[in-house]
Amino acid sequence: MALSLAAPSPALAQASTPSTFERAMLAELDAPTRAEVERRAVAGNTVKGVIGTILLNNYYAAGARRPGRALTVVAIDFSLGVVVFRRAANVFEVQRFNPQTLRLLR
Repeated sequence: MALSLAAPSPALAQASTPSTFERAMLAELDAPTRAEVERRAVAGNTVKGVIGTILLNNYYAAGARRPGRALTVVAIDFSLGVVVFRRAANVFEVQRFNPQTLRLLR
């Protein structure tokens, strides 16, 4: 399951209930992580946006390769346990993560 976070549509940002796709992402998570995502996915925050933010925060917490540089999550593949971060226009970094806990694997 891959998803792109580069340009969320306005309709998705206003959704009050998770889409079928977002429910599939939630089903991949363990119970504590799912509860955290659901708790934070309110007031316009989408499930995929919260998951992207958690992965980004986990990246910085684990020791970013270039601290202080802005990153954007551009894709998440749950089946492979891979997140793609964009550093600049044509500069990407691929990181593996545990699809159940969203913790980065190093």
